[in-house]
Amino acid sequence: MFDQTFLRELVAMKDEVGVVSLYTTSDPREEASTRPARGIRLRNELSAIRDHVNTWPDRERREAVFRRLEGLEPDILELLDAAESGIGRALFASVSDDDVRTIKLQVPIEDCAVLESTTYVRPLLTAMATSAPAGLVLVSRDGVRLIDLRYGVAEEIEHETYEIDTEDWRPMRGPGPGGTAQSSSTQTDRFQRRVEDHLRRNLHASAPEIARQARSRGWTDVLLIGDVELTEVLAGAVHPLDVVQVDTIVDTLPPAEAAKHVAPELAATRECRDAALATRAVDAAKSGGRGSLGLNQTLALLNEGRVDHLLLEESAKWSGFKGLDGYLYDHAPAGVPSDPEPDLGERMIEAALNTGVTLTILTTTGAEALANYNGVAALLRW
Repeated sequence: MFDQTFLRELVAMKDEVGVVSLYTTSDPREEASTRPARGIRLRNELSAIRDHVNTWPDRERREAVFRRLEGLEPDILELLDAAESGIGRALFASVSDDDVRTIKLQVPIEDCAVLESTTYVRPLLTAMATSAPAGLVLVSRDGVRLIDLRYGVAEEIEHETYEIDTEDWRPMRGPGPGGTAQSSSTQTDRFQRRVEDHLRRNLHASAPEIARQARSRGWTDVLLIGDVELTEVLAGAVHPLDVVQVDTIVDTLPPAEAAKHVAPELAATRECRDAALATRAVDAAKSGGRGSLGLNQTLALLNEGRVDHLLLEESAKWSGFKGLDGYLYDHAPAGVPSDPEPDLGERMIEAALNTGVTLTILTTTGAEALANYNGVAALLRW
């Protein structure tokens, strides 16, 4: 659902009078309160919007926004309703028509209310980045379980059981007539080797399906979870699929519990992936290859349509200017009409999505290589 097409359609929601974007997180710890803090926070943000709109000189526009906010009250109450599903919730509504869109994730999302001419999507993208689709492969001697984990929801999609038919090669329990204890031990060792060989063949047989699911479901990370002797075999079998091995036993847990158990390892994996991506951009730029660093250079290349993959640090803030032609600048361009842009990050996101650029919101830790470059980098098309 939450793919590039979905995001492009979302940022295409425009209204010159305004688009209302509301975000809130339902915290179970607050639900006992008759006035949860999240409700107070969102109401305060909405009050700030009303105060700002009240300064507009155009009376018709002011009244249009006030009417729309009043008409959205049932939707806002539903957004804040503890009985509704979803931990992170978002609502987008145009002022000039009845278009209302709601989104629910099972992960927290930044609380805010924004009124702009387009949807405000950065909190959504940040939440999606921290919970991007991942595959959890629970490995045991009894089989493998595949769990699809995305945006806080864990779903078991396959459970393959390994059955070892030993009918024709049962171990001998003791030495035969004239035999010795040593020959019995040899028989047992041979039996165990056959069991282990059969297990390895089963693991190798599971590999193609794991790789297929990873491709078709767009898993950004794949964790092989179980005894290291088993995950080592499976890691070799799924090569060149990039996987991370986690040496812990969770194969009997329900999907959500298994995901919770390996959450720290998954977060660390995502940070490593972000760091590798940032380092790749730095290396490409410094070697004169297809990479750019910093706000000024990256904006210029984004304006030219040369950016293939835009990298933005999750907590960084940028301001600049936007030309009448839609081009973005970090400083006012000489001789080019432009307006101040207080939220350049949101405009970069819109430009990326509208031009088919791959966009990655990097964790703060993963973006350390970009600390001297405004938290901005890109990989280029040419």
